[in-house]
Amino acid sequence: MKISFVGSGYVGQVNAAGAAHYGHEVILVDIDPKKVDSLNKGIPTIFEKGLEGLLQELVLKKKTLRATLDLQQAVHATDISLICVGTPDKGGMIDLSYIQQVAKGIGEALKTKENYHVVVVKSTVVPGTSLNTVNVLLEQYSGKKAGIDFGLCMNPEFLREGVAVEDSIHPDSIVLGTQDEKTKKIMREMYAWAEESKFTYVGITAAEAIKYAKNSFLATKITFANEWANFCDAAGIDAKEVLEAIGADRRISPMFLRNGPGYGGSCFPKDVNAIVHAGQVRHSPFRILEEVVAVNHTQYLHLIDLAQEKMGSIARRKVGILGLSFKPETDDTRESPALRIISYLVSQGCEIKAYCPQGMEMAKEMLEERRITEVNYMNSAEECIKDAELVLIPTDWAEFKEIIPKITVPTFIGHRSLVNPDDYAHVYALGYPKR
Repeated sequence: MKISFVGSGYVGQVNAAGAAHYGHEVILVDIDPKKVDSLNKGIPTIFEKGLEGLLQELVLKKKTLRATLDLQQAVHATDISLICVGTPDKGGMIDLSYIQQVAKGIGEALKTKENYHVVVVKSTVVPGTSLNTVNVLLEQYSGKKAGIDFGLCMNPEFLREGVAVEDSIHPDSIVLGTQDEKTKKIMREMYAWAEESKFTYVGITAAEAIKYAKNSFLATKITFANEWANFCDAAGIDAKEVLEAIGADRRISPMFLRNGPGYGGSCFPKDVNAIVHAGQVRHSPFRILEEVVAVNHTQYLHLIDLAQEKMGSIARRKVGILGLSFKPETDDTRESPALRIISYLVSQGCEIKAYCPQGMEMAKEMLEERRITEVNYMNSAEECIKDAELVLIPTDWAEFKEIIPKITVPTFIGHRSLVNPDDYAHVYALGYPKR
């Protein structure tokens, strides 16, 4: 099939590559000329394991994927258009400005297109958005009717940053929210490579809700693990033993049941905030999720508290920070606990060196937006720890296991699973008994 993906962020680039991998002819649409130029050279503008190699094959060798600035041309040249633009957090609410802009553009393109075209909302939007915003704009600007002249579908993404390419090619599930059989049939054809057991067929609004329900449950599970780890710290218990034991229960599973300095990234923080706000507007509040947000907002302080418990005040100390991305194997530092930690340390007059295998550029940009320019960004972990009085490791990149034995000053790690603190006299971890 011929498919266009509108928006070339994490969702757009990875899903476009996944579709082209399965033989579709794919066009990626973006408004940024630099992104389009880079993608047409087979170079991704984000870091995801395996993505660059896949793009090189699809763009340069097979020539089944290309990028363009021309939305109208892309819609006219394809059978399906997937909206993959961002829906950022705007004061605890979802910002639909990019969605609205794209819906208008696709609507204008559909006005002069004769063939039936399916418009798919891939972006995360609160329940009711596809029908009450996207569909309204599509009909208004095209002069056509959904279900008759064009199709509308909600197909949420469930990519985990760091393993997004694998999730795109081998998804756990595929949710298709439609309102007419023709659109459902076309979407099933798009995913012809997937076995039927992978599919969940629902209405459009239910598909929107499923995305939020999954993300809010996983955020709750992470927060549950953090709350228990905080208790274990106070009670002198190894949280890893407790969490691994309950994760062995088939009803619970070990996935996302791991303590740390808090969740971050492009999905969980904004999605939980958005659905909390949606519940408040509908006078059906998510009380549990309100607490999840509150707990996560201050979870990073437990790593600071651990350092101060062992060293006294850390104000005006020389601090090395290893890991800036919100999780390993990604360059995404959005809502990263590491950046919250840095903001706090700057307020305490600390001298900060920072290093991350992939997150340096985005972290620097985001911190400078907050007018935080006091951070020295190093080219290696070795440079980062040199002359430091203490080291904080909020993100558990596997390569940091090699540097920890070389550190001689107190080191505080956010994820107990990175190393066994008992193997090192200078290492302390959240969720581990106090020594």
